[in-house]
Amino acid sequence: MSGMWTYFTRRLLLVPVTFIVITFIVYAVLRITPGGPIQQLENQMRAAAAGEAGGGGGGLGGESVGLDEKARDELKAYYNLDQPIPLAYLQWLGVYPKKTRTPVTLEYRRDDADFWQQSQQLWNDYREAEHRLQQSLIDGDLLVSGDTILIEVTAADRSRFPEKLNQADQLLAGGVSSRSQLNRLLSGLGWSLSGSRFMRPITTQESGEAGIAAVCQRQLLVQEDSYRSLQQHLLPLNIEPNRNGSYYHVKNALSGILQGDFGRSFTYNKDALTVIISKFPISIYFGLIGYLATWLVCIPLGISKAIRHRGAFDTATSVLVFLGYATPGFVACLLLLVLFGGGSYWNLVPLGGFRSPDWNQWWQQGQYLTCAIDQIKHTLVPMFGYLVGSFASMTVLMKNSLLDNLGADYVRTAFAKGLTERRVIYVHALRNSLIPITAGIGHFLGLLFAGSFLIEKVCNIPGMGLLGYESIIRRDYPIILATLVIGVLIRLTGNIFSDLIWALIDPRIRFK
Repeated sequence: MSGMWTYFTRRLLLVPVTFIVITFIVYAVLRITPGGPIQQLENQMRAAAAGEAGGGGGGLGGESVGLDEKARDELKAYYNLDQPIPLAYLQWLGVYPKKTRTPVTLEYRRDDADFWQQSQQLWNDYREAEHRLQQSLIDGDLLVSGDTILIEVTAADRSRFPEKLNQADQLLAGGVSSRSQLNRLLSGLGWSLSGSRFMRPITTQESGEAGIAAVCQRQLLVQEDSYRSLQQHLLPLNIEPNRNGSYYHVKNALSGILQGDFGRSFTYNKDALTVIISKFPISIYFGLIGYLATWLVCIPLGISKAIRHRGAFDTATSVLVFLGYATPGFVACLLLLVLFGGGSYWNLVPLGGFRSPDWNQWWQQGQYLTCAIDQIKHTLVPMFGYLVGSFASMTVLMKNSLLDNLGADYVRTAFAKGLTERRVIYVHALRNSLIPITAGIGHFLGLLFAGSFLIEKVCNIPGMGLLGYESIIRRDYPIILATLVIGVLIRLTGNIFSDLIWALIDPRIRFK
């Protein structure tokens, strides 16, 4: 027994190491993969701007729509994108302190009215400076990027770089497909693209002249000085402002997954862990139904195939086994939806979803039979997908395990004692044959909680699988990482649980 507990102790000690390696790799890949939360937000802003414009501008007008540098910096700080990957990972894990921000309440401000009256005055000074700057930018047809004023490229600039500007014009005419190449070309010159205009920073000479560009540069400095004054005023209380007029208490503290802080989903605007837990019941429902259906079908089928080994029944059912092995579960769901989902054939099952929209209303009205029938119809196709996924492997495992035991010495001894064939098979041989299958219960925990990405996507089931798929598409980092943490922990503990079950039910197993 001591050897077994030593083995499981070692396995448990490997769980944190394995967890750290897996999560760090995924975290690093997410950080270096393009299309993060900032890009996703800008894409949404461009799509909204294009919709408001009616789509008549050919898509060029939306290029100038996006976050300014200050908003980008705030989002980078919120998602730890401004930190090196190893440090950001440690902060996400909760073993290295990071800056946390909580909003300043109105009750807190009432305790020191004079201080906050001064803060409001400084804020008004900043807003007035910002308003003057924006008006000057509009008058001069200029832009601001960080602490730099941008002006449209002039004819003199074109004469300095004729070849590159001609190439840039051609890339601009190439449309969206050439936009990344155009941006790289302009970045090499220190320029940028705004709509269909090429913009460059104003020069030192231009900032010292009496033109509108120089006025904007001075107003920009005034604006930044006003904002710094507000920051310095709030610094003694460890409070920071943002440029939208909000104030936050700031402190450095441990805040990560070890403290139960999985971050906030920018897609759902909720705590990531809350979103995930809300999906658990649906995935558990379909996973449990599918797993029970697999046992109810595959175990009797495997037993029948073993008893009739090489017979007509075994040969005929082998065709079904190989079809199940070759057909992925989500493909089987697609075929069933085409056949029975109201397409070109029968309309027997819904095209997807967990329940019909009127299910809660039916339940409140006492139409329990209607609710049950509706739930069954929504369950049939996904359940078949889960069944097909493990149909072949469990059936063959059951058959081969029973055949091995039927050829064992203890079975021949039982027959020699005069026991009936039914008792020998179903009492003696079957119990030992179920050991390999029973030991796989621990692995089932992963499917039970995590669901199936493809099956839930095809059947439009709002469970963990579909949540994970949509989070990857939308680059919702908090949801992706929270799903990863839960999935890794479930699978690691599930593997240990499987070994423990095997050791408990099979006296021949000895872990050393």
